Amino acid sequence: MAETSPNHSNTSEIPRSNPPGSKILIRWIFGGLTVWGIAQAIGAYSFNHDPRRPLIVLGCMAAFLGFWLVLLATWQKRQKQNSTHSDE
Repeated sequence: MAETSPNHSNTSEIPRSNPPGSKILIRWIFGGLTVWGIAQAIGAYSFNHDPRRPLIVLGCMAAFLGFWLVLLATWQKRQKQNSTHSDE
C-alpha cells in the first residue's frame, strides 16, 4: 500500500494540461462578463442619468478583465517554461 506507482516519479510535479476547448470557454466567459458589465453600466446610467456612473462600472469591469488577462498570460508563460524545462 505504501508503494508509489511507477508512472509518478516525483509527487511535487503535477502534470498540467489545458483541456480541449478551454480557450473558447475563456472567450465565452470574457464575452459574458463584458455583456454583463455593459448591462450594469446601462442600469447605472438609467438610475439618475449621470454619465460618470457607467464609466465607473465599465472601468472596474475593464480593470477586472485586464487583471485576469495578465494572470492568464503569466500562467501560460510559466506553463511554457515548465514544459521546456521538463523536456531537457
